This record gives sequence, C-alpha cells and structure tokens, in this order.
Amino acid sequence: MKPSKELRKKYETDYNDKTDFASKARLLQSIWRTEKGYKFDKYGNFLELNFAKETGANFLTNGIFEIVKQEVQNKHIDGKVIKEPRIWNNLLSSQPLAFNVFGELKLDLKLASLTFKALYPDRKIKNVTAIEFEYSPGRRSLKYTGDSSAFDVFVVYENEFGEDCFFGIEVKYAENLFDEPATHKETYEEISIQSEIFNMSMLDKLKEKPIQQIWRDHLLVLSMFIKNKDFKTGDFIYLYPSENDSCKSGIEQYSQTFKNGKENYFKPLTLEKLIDTIKHFCSDSWIDEFINRYLKFEKINNASS
Repeated sequence: MKPSKELRKKYETDYNDKTDFASKARLLQSIWRTEKGYKFDKYGNFLELNFAKETGANFLTNGIFEIVKQEVQNKHIDGKVIKEPRIWNNLLSSQPLAFNVFGELKLDLKLASLTFKALYPDRKIKNVTAIEFEYSPGRRSLKYTGDSSAFDVFVVYENEFGEDCFFGIEVKYAENLFDEPATHKETYEEISIQSEIFNMSMLDKLKEKPIQQIWRDHLLVLSMFIKNKDFKTGDFIYLYPSENDSCKSGIEQYSQTFKNGKENYFKPLTLEKLIDTIKHFCSDSWIDEFINRYLKFEKINNASS
C-alpha cells in the first residue's frame, strides 16, 4: 500500500512514483535522513550536494566512502558509468546501495568468501579473490554482447579445483522494470542459442520489457564462459528487496523462458537473505545500519502513528 499523502508531505517525498514500493522506499530514505539530522534538497531522499560530497553521508562507513571516491576519480580511465551527482546525494539510488552492501566485503575478502560459500555451497568456493563495481569485460565489444551492459558488482572467486569463476550481480532497490527495451542485437540470439538454456520459441518475450534487461545482463555472464573461455563458469545474481513486486514479477516471467532441467546460471537473491548471511559471519554496526536504512519498512507505520 502506498504511504499516505500526509506522511509523504511530512517527509518531503510527495513524488509521483510509478509503484507503491518505490513510494515506500523513497519515504524510508527520507525518514532515515531525518533521523540523522541531514538537510534535504528538493525531495526528502536527496542530500544537499556539497554536504554529501564532503562528508560521504550517503555511505555507511568511511571505508565505503573511500572506495567510492576512488571509483569516481578513475571512472573515465576504466570506462565505468558512475552517475554524478546521484552517487553522492540520492539516497534512493541503487548505485550507492551497491557500494553500501558490497563495499565492506571488498575490504574484507575473508568475509566475502564466507558469505558466498554459505549462499552457494554447490559452487565449491575456495575463496573470493576480488570484488569490482560497475564492471564490464568490454563495453560494446562483439567478443561479448556488443552492447554497453555492465555488472553493478562483479565477484571473482577461485573454486576448490583452482579454477577462476565469478558472479555478475545486478542490484535493484526501487526500480520498476518499466523502461523501454534497448535495441535488439543478433548477438543476443547467438549467445542464447549457444548456451542451450533458453526456450527460443519465447524469443519475442525476451525482447520486451520487463525482462529484456535481465536477459541482456544474463547474456553478458554467459558470454564470458560459454561464448568465450575467460572463466570456468559464472552466475548471474539478480539482487532485489523482497517487497519489490516489479522485480519479483520480472524474475518469474524471465524464469519461464528457460528449458526445463537445464542449469541456467540465474540466481535471484533477496537483499534480506544476503544481509542475513553477512550478519551470520559479522557483527559490525554497518550491517544493522543497512537494515535500518534500506529494509526496515515498519518505520513507516511508526511514523504515521
């Protein structure tokens, strides 16, 4: 249910969001900002830009803030799409969220290893060796998918057999998957056929919203170890909050395009499950702060009472 207009006005989030969940997520970010005593700009989920850039208030730890500063500084060298000013001041954006959930794991690869071993025991993970943000093996390269797709987070690991493997991760928060699909490329079909995991009679459905973006990101994963042999294997993790019905619907529709009984390398994962898994191995305060900021929707009910 969409939060009341009165509550949205109180927290300066009376915005015409396309879904009830986006409205709730925007409001939750403004409640968190208010709890912190931070001033807003335009809407309650935006920090004042100069303050945000100076303090890193959009990030849960100083370590994460330092990672973001380095990534922004080097983004043109690496060809990464890190959007300013939203990375600094938009509390609702999923890009800062990606840094907030994986930044401390990048700084502590032992914790990252424990987390992914617990999540995916079938992958026989020995240890996580690297975590990167906004990663693409080759934007617009025909060696891969020929488009500009990239992973929000890229996790490289070595398995128990000494083989290099990876997880490509797409991070969602308030997104609704209503965007128009990108221009179709023949290489999408070529990789799909080569992978042997799709029911190609559903090609027309794959080309359209809400699942074309999921398909394209998944194909980038497949291109890295099926079309090319950069890695032994890889998986596409689609990370989303459990209450985001648009994401759940997209996942359900996309999953219907697979052949039955075939390994598909597609691993939807809720933010809640990921955070619970991290919390099992680490008691640092940033984890509770992440929950408080991004997932504690009961605060909306408390705010309206």
